[in-house]
Amino acid sequence: MLIATHYTVSFDITKGVYVVRNKDAPICPQCGALMSGYDHRKRKVIGADGEPRIFLIRRLRCQVCRQIHSEIPDSLIPYKHYESEVIEAVRQGDDSLCPADDSTIRRWQK
Repeated sequence: MLIATHYTVSFDITKGVYVVRNKDAPICPQCGALMSGYDHRKRKVIGADGEPRIFLIRRLRCQVCRQIHSEIPDSLIPYKHYESEVIEAVRQGDDSLCPADDSTIRRWQK
């Protein structure tokens, strides 16, 4: 998994998804070679307002070691369905950004 730090996010009205575009050249974390685009996948993320957003995440393949890596923006945390600002606020004890009373993220506080 690659974490993009220099990127743009735009909304594609025709597909109804947010498209993430990395400004840096993707380098394979396994072998250090330049990677090329492979395909895209959708990822659902819940924001502070409780509304789910669909992000189009680019998957890349290394031409040397043949590994496939997903490229996510640093505003998302790998394997979590909440935005990073919501998770960090709950970790610090502020649950005002937590979208629902019965959400998984509220159980983290216990």
